Amino acid sequence: MTKQGFWNTISRHPFGVLLLALFLMLVLAPSTSLFGKWLPNFHGMVTLAPLSLFVIGASMLTLWKRANHHARHMFAGAVVLIVLVLGSVITHHKWIPVQLIIQILFLGYVLGIVVRSVFKAKIVTSDILCGAVAVYLLVGVLAGLMFVLIEYYAPGSFRVSNWTTDAAAQQASFIEDPGWLVYFSFVTLTTVGYGDVLPASAVARSASVLVAVIGQVILMVQIARLVGMHVAQETDSRK
Repeated sequence: MTKQGFWNTISRHPFGVLLLALFLMLVLAPSTSLFGKWLPNFHGMVTLAPLSLFVIGASMLTLWKRANHHARHMFAGAVVLIVLVLGSVITHHKWIPVQLIIQILFLGYVLGIVVRSVFKAKIVTSDILCGAVAVYLLVGVLAGLMFVLIEYYAPGSFRVSNWTTDAAAQQASFIEDPGWLVYFSFVTLTTVGYGDVLPASAVARSASVLVAVIGQVILMVQIARLVGMHVAQETDSRK
């Protein structure tokens, strides 16, 4: 494949690129605590910055291809990227909620655009399928950022279960290692519930229940919508 063909493929599949970025966040975020062992100064929100930059970049591509007002969206995305880069330089704790809130607002808007595109689609394509899965994973990432924000304003809202034998886990700081809460968000979203990380405050428990319910609702609605689109598509093709 030529370089031009590669970029054309990416341009035609913005939801696919977004899904790849979210999948990397899902898989790698729980392991970001390992970075601190290799790079002593690499901790806190900085550990999630490379993954977040990829997700934000993929989100900007999605907005460019699937939404109007390109200049406005690119400006908003650029602001988020600048905030993430500054967050890697400014290590003061007061910068943490700024990063979190801006990312939550931007990704929440991207989530709305993806949902609208999936539900307005007339036919089921590979990119629409990627968009449907991306909706689910976007909710997981947003929930993880929300959990970190809750932990920041109410320390102790989450804790590691006493039964775990992982010494590093017992000493984990969810602000220093936010990948823990991204991991917890996906465990909650999928209702797996391993029990190694627990919500320990009323706000954390309410947020966790909300995420679990939203996860199941998304699955039901998305499956119903995609199946309905596919049936309608097959019916039209036989006429």
